[in-house]
Amino acid sequence: MYIIVAGGGIAGTTISRHLLDRKHDVVVIDWDREKCEELYAHTGIVTVHGDAKNIEVLKEAGIERADAALAALYKDEDNLTFALLAHSMNVPRIIVKMRDPAYRQAYHMAGASSICDMNSMFTNKVLTELESPKIKVITEIEHGEAQLIMFELPKSLPSTGIKVQDMVKDPAFAKDCVFAGVMDERSERIVVPRGSDRLFPGNKVFMVIGNQGISAIEKYLEKMEKVK
Repeated sequence: MYIIVAGGGIAGTTISRHLLDRKHDVVVIDWDREKCEELYAHTGIVTVHGDAKNIEVLKEAGIERADAALAALYKDEDNLTFALLAHSMNVPRIIVKMRDPAYRQAYHMAGASSICDMNSMFTNKVLTELESPKIKVITEIEHGEAQLIMFELPKSLPSTGIKVQDMVKDPAFAKDCVFAGVMDERSERIVVPRGSDRLFPGNKVFMVIGNQGISAIEKYLEKMEKVK
């Protein structure tokens, strides 16, 4: 894909490097000439020096043939302008970094197809890390309505493991929980488990879960650790 990234800061540079590693064509726009030159010299990423809110700069970057546009500028008002201009140029996918949730509706009206809510992600991450340290939040889904989480099954689990169909009978998994995958620490492969499959000590379990279910799973893991 041909992708234009507005902003050569930490967020913009990080995602650009990952996109380049995945063989996408990436162009980064930033107003800081020195930053543009440094980014190109160190990574080979094509950069355009200029204001990402200027339509002529966007055209120079190739906005008219872009498959996606990523708004990674610091201010929401700047990202909103970039998103609106990208939308006016018929860019099919527009992804924005949002700091203030008050801009959500404006981003939707500006044509944003995906919004990354930085504050909600940070808040939920901190709360989970502090209150449920056994559970790692991978990402939020649908504006924080659900989360993709990961937890490791305790070593105290019997070596024979436990069947998925038996595990989900526990009230902790009564609702708003969907198994997304299991990683075996030996093979380091993620598989989608079936009801008859067994989970073993040390397996990393990935689940999609509603926000209300994290504390219940935390208690479930604590209960399992006490079983000898």
